[in-house]
Amino acid sequence: MDLRSVYIAGTGSFLPGKPITNDRLESILGRLDNAPPRVKSFLETLGPRFLERSGVESRYFAVDPETGDLTHTFAGLAEPACRAALEAAGVQPEQVEMLIIACPSYDQSTPPTSALLQERLGIQQCAEMEIHSNCSGVGKAVQTAFDALRSGRYQTALICYSQLSSVYLRSCYFNQEKMDKVNAALRWILADGAGALVLKAGPKGVQGGHEIIDTFVESVGAGRRAGMVAGGAVNDLTLASRQIPELYAEGKHHLWQDFTAVSENAAPLLLEGLLKITKKLSIDPSTVEHFIVSIPTRQLYDEHIPAFLDKLGTTRERIQFRSAKLGYTGGAATLVQLDSMVRGGEIKTGELVCVHAVESSKWMTGGFAVRW
Repeated sequence: MDLRSVYIAGTGSFLPGKPITNDRLESILGRLDNAPPRVKSFLETLGPRFLERSGVESRYFAVDPETGDLTHTFAGLAEPACRAALEAAGVQPEQVEMLIIACPSYDQSTPPTSALLQERLGIQQCAEMEIHSNCSGVGKAVQTAFDALRSGRYQTALICYSQLSSVYLRSCYFNQEKMDKVNAALRWILADGAGALVLKAGPKGVQGGHEIIDTFVESVGAGRRAGMVAGGAVNDLTLASRQIPELYAEGKHHLWQDFTAVSENAAPLLLEGLLKITKKLSIDPSTVEHFIVSIPTRQLYDEHIPAFLDKLGTTRERIQFRSAKLGYTGGAATLVQLDSMVRGGEIKTGELVCVHAVESSKWMTGGFAVRW
């Protein structure tokens, strides 16, 4: 079977509301007046230092600053990002044959968020899929669409990643008496946003095309403790005597991350993934003009960038920390960054771009390489 080439026809992104500076975090997400004293002390003493070292100066939340209500759902965040990508590609919604959304949670247990997004976009008929994943979700979505397009099953695909972190971060979500320092600190790191790509299949060597060379997805989490968890699903509901009220009372629904494990494992696994994808594709990493990666804080970047520069044979200009103004939008970060770079003219025709992310939930990596 002759495989077709797959091209990025358009990129899009969406960041909700106005940029939120560090001094406005609590006013937007709500106060933690009922948190344990040790948590409040942690926020007061280490909060300013943590925010300064993070390197993030502003971020975006889908939260009404007056009421504290969410302004968007997962599908609601994805819609404007998808429309921007469609416009950039010159593609009408009805031309989309395959729609994929990846996100860390969902708008409803059923129907799937993919079907809700399809309806929002006015697509009457298409194949739709929802991928439940955090930061590796972009790689998984691109790989799924890439294989479907090059095999000839579809001609046009729309993929997106939607990150609605604030649903876990608002003060109203917490059983504050059961909070720990990690629950509170995640409010300083995560942000909201969505990114999207329109992919099209075509013959090799399309003039002006941005050809995806290949994709890479891998999980190395077997035997490793989960690095990020949020309870409240089936595993926590097996006992008839322990349902939603008991979970809330225990704070099991809180989002939690193993910061020590992330500090020790995230950057090395990200680097390992970049080395694997370039080796798989027979790419000399020193020839990659842009590495677009998900690094949440300046501190992590500064600690690990020397190893990246050494092993990849690259420079800081080619692998930058890009969350300072955009915020760290989790799984959407690489697509938000890519769209920003494309619209800002940073990526030139013929340049090689490697997009990659590591997911701490159960230690997965995923990404793709594209010749612009």
